[in-house]
Amino acid sequence: MKAKLLAGGLFIVLLVAACTDREAEARRAKEEADAKARAEAAHKEMDALPKAFKSRDYFKQNEPGKKPEPTPAPVQPKPNP
Repeated sequence: MKAKLLAGGLFIVLLVAACTDREAEARRAKEEADAKARAEAAHKEMDALPKAFKSRDYFKQNEPGKKPEPTPAPVQPKPNP
């Protein structure tokens, strides 16, 4: 009786061990590494965007620019008659 129970238990243990996916851990680690690489690339791109595109300051008041001072016309000498 004990031999049958031991053989059945051993069979179940071997069956469970054979049915487990041994590559699942390796696949999970590879997927995590790929996800980290994609996240790092996206982070670098998001850091580069503000340098390439400047956004307007919407809260800044629009003040008219200073007009240049008019320069006086050069004085021409009067001709002598």
